[in-house]
Amino acid sequence: MKLSEIKNEKAIEVLADLIDPVIELCKDKYFGEAMTKGDIKKAVKVMLKGHAKAVKEILAALEGVPVDMYECNILTLPKKLIEIMSDPDVMSLFTSADVTEGATPSTSALESTEI
Repeated sequence: MKLSEIKNEKAIEVLADLIDPVIELCKDKYFGEAMTKGDIKKAVKVMLKGHAKAVKEILAALEGVPVDMYECNILTLPKKLIEIMSDPDVMSLFTSADVTEGATPSTSALESTEI
């Protein structure tokens, strides 16, 4: 299921389930480089090699089943992952952090004061 197809309360539930595995992937330098370059195949390989549990959590959330009940196989898994990672909404999710990285804030930081 595409992220853009998930609506309302279901979107909230899925987002809650996606937070931890997505953060795990975002912390991976090689995954980030692959996504920035738009190299979906490399990103999928990084996911499979180093983040099997996160992959299963993401797929289960998108299918709407508990992680412990989600099943995948070697023949359908690559197609599903490439389909998910090729979704423009997913691409923007993983590459939007690059847009703001190193940006100069428009206002100065405020000093905290004690009373």
